[in-house]
Amino acid sequence: MHYLMFTGGESNELFDIMFSDLNKDARVTMESGLPQHDLKGLYKLHHARSLNRRRPAPFRYVWESSRMEALLRRTSEAHRDLCLIFNNFSLPYFEPSQIKAWQRRYGVKLVLCFIDRLSSYFAAEARMYADNIRFDAIYSYYKKDAQSAGYDYFDCYYSKQELPESGEKAATYFWGSDTGRRPMVEDIYKRLNELGISSRMGICYAQGEEPRLEGITYDKPKDYGQIMKDIASADVLLDIIAGEGGVSLRYYEAVVYGRKLISNNPEIKNMRYYDPESMLLIKKAQDIDPGFFEKDIAIKPYDGGFSPSCWVNELDARFS
Repeated sequence: MHYLMFTGGESNELFDIMFSDLNKDARVTMESGLPQHDLKGLYKLHHARSLNRRRPAPFRYVWESSRMEALLRRTSEAHRDLCLIFNNFSLPYFEPSQIKAWQRRYGVKLVLCFIDRLSSYFAAEARMYADNIRFDAIYSYYKKDAQSAGYDYFDCYYSKQELPESGEKAATYFWGSDTGRRPMVEDIYKRLNELGISSRMGICYAQGEEPRLEGITYDKPKDYGQIMKDIASADVLLDIIAGEGGVSLRYYEAVVYGRKLISNNPEIKNMRYYDPESMLLIKKAQDIDPGFFEKDIAIKPYDGGFSPSCWVNELDARFS
């Protein structure tokens, strides 16, 4: 089986990093859905999420129908068995009628993976498509979503990178959107200050009014390359959620890069690689024990199990 993965309409640094192992996997061809032409602005308007989230705008296939048709034809001629993989960002760049036509014409398998919660704004269009297209497999990274929707489950798609040279050291690190996490993050910051433990924290798209805590950076997004540098400089990562927020990327990074983890998410106890020695589960900021920072722990070596190539192995077994 050969896999043609559509990565999305535009380059996404985090997505490119997460799936980068597949660039070295001979079973997979990575393909962006964004055509190269002078009307890119009009193209993006036609595909705007606000315009398409309730019903797909018609005639979107005209933008690149000939290019994509040629791509499908070439790939299917080169590979007897072909599977098309979409994620919840890339799928809405196509029309259901177009995908169904490829399914009939080339006999391809169809796979969809959600890399966001099903309740997320970023998943709404793909969920609408999933109700109209017969996919051979649909995956969610979040087990409860997979169970509730009747989808398959694969916990992460993350390709290990070489960490850059570390910058200024900080014992703990958190960076992420607010999404209701701000009160907990600020309480943890205060607790760490009480304990004399250094931290680097940032809250993007902060909700609520002033005051804002001095020492926390607000509303300044970072590119993932800088986040990688921060991870290299930290000993402990903070995996903070609000409500049933899924599992944040900090959990996977802690496993992959051998960092300790502090989390308020009880679901990590059911995750692969959960280690009670290197992962501290808390309910409130006051649960943070300074001894966790002082204890010398031999963190278990990471074996590559989060790699998207492992997911492709699973698809191979499924479709063989």
